[in-house]
Amino acid sequence: MSSPFSIPKSEVSYTEVLENLQPDLEAVEEALTTHLNSDVPLIPSIGHYLARGGGKRIRPSLVLLSSKLCGYDGERSITHSCLVEFIHTATLLHDDVVDASEMRRGSPSANAKWGNEASVLVGDYLFAKSLWLMATDNDPSIIRVVSDATVHLSEGEVLQLLNEYNLASTEESYLEVIYRKTAALIATCCRIGAILGNMPQDVEERLGEFGTNLGYAFQLVDDALDYMARADHIGKPIGQDLSDGNVTLPLIHLYRSAEEEERQLIRQVFFESNGTPDGKLDDILALMKKHGAIEYTIARAREYVERAQATLQDLPETLDPFYQNALHAFANYIVERDQ
Repeated sequence: MSSPFSIPKSEVSYTEVLENLQPDLEAVEEALTTHLNSDVPLIPSIGHYLARGGGKRIRPSLVLLSSKLCGYDGERSITHSCLVEFIHTATLLHDDVVDASEMRRGSPSANAKWGNEASVLVGDYLFAKSLWLMATDNDPSIIRVVSDATVHLSEGEVLQLLNEYNLASTEESYLEVIYRKTAALIATCCRIGAILGNMPQDVEERLGEFGTNLGYAFQLVDDALDYMARADHIGKPIGQDLSDGNVTLPLIHLYRSAEEEERQLIRQVFFESNGTPDGKLDDILALMKKHGAIEYTIARAREYVERAQATLQDLPETLDPFYQNALHAFANYIVERDQ
């Protein structure tokens, strides 16, 4: 798909971005390990298990990139990278309990290994640790944006719960869930960099807009991958959202495009089978192929990536062009990963 925007393609590859960030990401990993230390043994056990399970560290990378873009390259960006990763990890722990998930990134989930009670409580610990990190740094502007994002995140989790098995969900209502549950925190990662770099409010807002659009794209790609990627790529079975009753954009598009007989099959899978596809997943995947549900979702993700990249045009020319290009490449990676 050709972009309607005039921003040039990045001359920086995603591989070059990772190479540039490698020393900082290693420092983040060391700091995460340090901050997970506790004399309550279960906390570091679960925390280190999750850390070893991988993850692309999308949110810490955005804190680091936006900080460097805005001229900041100090220890505080490491601290805030840990902060946002702890918030994100806490939500994963809670999500797996709510969804009764048994796998996370190709390994047994924490709740499958240690039980729901331990997962919830360690998730609470990670939220508390993020509060401690904010208080220790004591920057009112960062406290404000992180607190706002955490409120949105909690609201998004509840909205998603309310929309379970709701085939009447609209694209607009689902995008609202995405904003609260995913995009708001990713936007905050980018805002943090502007705050650390003492940028004016308009630069902070532009980077926040970049992050918001990137967050939409990230979640939409995840939605598509749930129905198209191999389990060893995404770390969970294909069609897990369907099994969990999560009505994401591929299913929303399919249901509104389907004929009545096809809708009956979808309803049967959802309600009569209590959301467990069993042998009918192939039928649902065939319908998605027929109605272009995956292609539609990826196209919408690309639109958001292009919007994100367009906001980079409005940043001051005095900002480091390498990191502006790095953000451009990072956005491309979001929509191209695992395809």
